[in-house]
Amino acid sequence: MHDFIMVNIKADPQLAQDTIILSADLASRGSYGYKRLVKFNVGKSQQSLKVRSSTSRLDKNTLYMNPASIKKAFLQENLKYGISLNQDEINIGPVIGIIAPKQDSTKRPYGSQTGFFQQIITSSRKLGQICFAFYFTDIDWNKKIVNGYFHNKNGWQRGKFPLPDVIYPRSKFYVASKADSRRRLKQARIKILNPQMVGKWEAYRVFKRNPDMLPYLPETRLVNSFRQVEIMAKKYRAVYLKPVNGTQGKNIIRVSRNLKSPGYCYQYRYNGSLCKVSASDLLQLRKKLGPIMAGRSYLVQKEINLIRYEGGIVDIRVMVQKEHNGRWEVTGMACRVGKPGAITSNISGGGSAIRVETVLRNVFTGSKQINQIIETIIFVAINAAVSVEDYLGNCGEVGVDIGVDKYGKIWFIEANLRPARHVFILTGETETRQKSIETPLLYARYLAGF
Repeated sequence: MHDFIMVNIKADPQLAQDTIILSADLASRGSYGYKRLVKFNVGKSQQSLKVRSSTSRLDKNTLYMNPASIKKAFLQENLKYGISLNQDEINIGPVIGIIAPKQDSTKRPYGSQTGFFQQIITSSRKLGQICFAFYFTDIDWNKKIVNGYFHNKNGWQRGKFPLPDVIYPRSKFYVASKADSRRRLKQARIKILNPQMVGKWEAYRVFKRNPDMLPYLPETRLVNSFRQVEIMAKKYRAVYLKPVNGTQGKNIIRVSRNLKSPGYCYQYRYNGSLCKVSASDLLQLRKKLGPIMAGRSYLVQKEINLIRYEGGIVDIRVMVQKEHNGRWEVTGMACRVGKPGAITSNISGGGSAIRVETVLRNVFTGSKQINQIIETIIFVAINAAVSVEDYLGNCGEVGVDIGVDKYGKIWFIEANLRPARHVFILTGETETRQKSIETPLLYARYLAGF
């Protein structure tokens, strides 16, 4: 556990509501004269309080407050909190708000993310943070409070919280209809842990600007007309058509040229099943793909001859995150293995997860080559995160998908600004999973100035 200062809040009914007492060890960290007036901040709530130093009380790292002042500050007595002491301010927390719309289920109010949110909230308490889930509709702008949700041994509970120091956007934060609410949050100087991701084509152009990324980018074109598909289909044995705004491998089409006869074959997933269809020529291919593409914007990309594990294609999810030092680091990586015959490796499409070392040792024999592959994966993943941040602004975490071909060459596939961590449960890497949950909380400390 990191060595952060934690303060215990104790109630003293004899204290005036406008006064707090710091234990001597805390008072020595700042220049707090007798009854000096300071700003006492919890999230975006603020009180002006007089500070006194304790001379007779023996408790260490303790802050004494009137019970009414504790309640007003959204704190609870006898709990430990993170603290940041400045000459004119005392900051408690930080306060982190996870933003996502709540559903009607009492057991799974946040759908598939419910368990993840519970783990974030539990981890935040160990770090002395105040963490809750909420959506725009839970904000009382007049009182500047949030009627958010937290989880404890009694399940999900509703509570009142201050406007947070940092927002962790997990679902429907960047929808167009909430632009005014986002503007108000920005005016309140609330930090956002991650920006909105752009579409695949704009992202490809962003990565292409970075010279360090160029050797790892497969040739990709925007499908303005079917002419781009024709060019790429003639140039390569097989290509992938990917929706510009698609997720989870949905609506992806693989097109391949027949080797022994004229024509093409294309594959796509429909209602959980893989469909295989042939076309005699490019004209027929164009007609048949029209209904599948359904007017969506697509890009066409050369197929990467990905390594395989037990008959399924493999890609590698790399979790790149910032900790409390504000620097990018790789938290962990895991292989996603598609079902035999599948055109994607997505777990949502029936794929599985295997540890990286297991897969690489199965495909490559030399430890030197395997180590070089892992080093290059880390290099590409961190460069991808840097490229995203340079273009979109401040970022705290990026899920980067990497491919390795049968020759050991590394290829960048895509980046995700709302990365899932379920893959680490499937591989049995529970410590990596826990670290991937704790790391954004540490970065939130950094953003909040703790």
